[in-house]
Amino acid sequence: MDTKGLRVEIKDAAKGEVTAVFSTFNVIDSDCDVTVPGAFEDGAPVLISAYGHSSWDGELPVGAGTIRQTPTEAILEGQFFMDTEHGADTFRTVKALSDAGLQEWSYGFDPVEYSFGEFDGRQVRFLTKLKVHEVSPVLLGAGVNTRTLTAKSAGAGASRRGRALVPHDSEVASRSWDGAKTAAGLADDARPSELRTVYAWVDANADPEAKSSYKFAHHHGVGGPANVRACLMGIARLNDPSKGGVPDADREGVYKHLAAHLRDADIEAPELKSQPGGSLKFHEEGHSVLAGLSSYIDRAQEVMALRARKGRGMSPSSADLLSWIGDDVKRLQSLLSAPQGEEDVSDAEVTSTLMAAVARVHGI
Repeated sequence: MDTKGLRVEIKDAAKGEVTAVFSTFNVIDSDCDVTVPGAFEDGAPVLISAYGHSSWDGELPVGAGTIRQTPTEAILEGQFFMDTEHGADTFRTVKALSDAGLQEWSYGFDPVEYSFGEFDGRQVRFLTKLKVHEVSPVLLGAGVNTRTLTAKSAGAGASRRGRALVPHDSEVASRSWDGAKTAAGLADDARPSELRTVYAWVDANADPEAKSSYKFAHHHGVGGPANVRACLMGIARLNDPSKGGVPDADREGVYKHLAAHLRDADIEAPELKSQPGGSLKFHEEGHSVLAGLSSYIDRAQEVMALRARKGRGMSPSSADLLSWIGDDVKRLQSLLSAPQGEEDVSDAEVTSTLMAAVARVHGI
């Protein structure tokens, strides 16, 4: 579920009627989306949600309306339920804020048809067909402002859970991956539309401008190429709940996002297990070990940096553990560098080395 923003105009205060332009066509919005003419269903009915999209949490809708289209914009013609307390109270609040020029709205939708390409020299997502479920008054919008009635929602989403981000076209790279370094390199004031070019999942209940609200980083910076290793490790995390995944409802969406990048690199994506934690094939075990080792190294960097700030070094037991992991990695390098014909390196030997390393990571 995605959201777009709008501002509202009171049409008839006595009847609780509103009219608002909520989408302007052929304009790049702050999410790098371009909505094309005809993307909405003209005459489609739509709900007006309780404040802040809270009808997704069970709050009663406060009104209903109809979507209209012109050649240049989409318009909401709506009416609040003035014969209900919740509808009338919300309308009075919306009217007061609208009179002060402060009220903004957003709408929740599913992108039914879309594509990627270039518009005005920028890479964008073209929205060609949308299913709008509701519109809702919200606290804050940020947007195009091509007309007084138009704005872009800054909310993370209408759904009160996490959300897998829509796959997008990008270059693909197979070089080494450092997830912690990638996250640290993102600007603290990066916009949500920029953060979404790096990650595959966002927590819809958290601050959309905070890097901590996102998971499954797999791009080398904002707008950078997708990393093959990060995508493979991400799928391994989805298949192993101990590595910190996402809500079950979002697993398939994240998987499709990561798998799309792998297909762009002509790499067959490992399958998504119907039940996380099931048996793994040899290459899936390798991906799982790689994900675990990478995560542990990121954690080691955090711990070492924290102890350094306190004027302390790594504890002897932790130093020994890291040294043991290094020994196993060297053993793996020795196996891989063995000349053909002199030593037959079996899959079992490589698996043994990999699993020895991950066992040390988990203290087995």
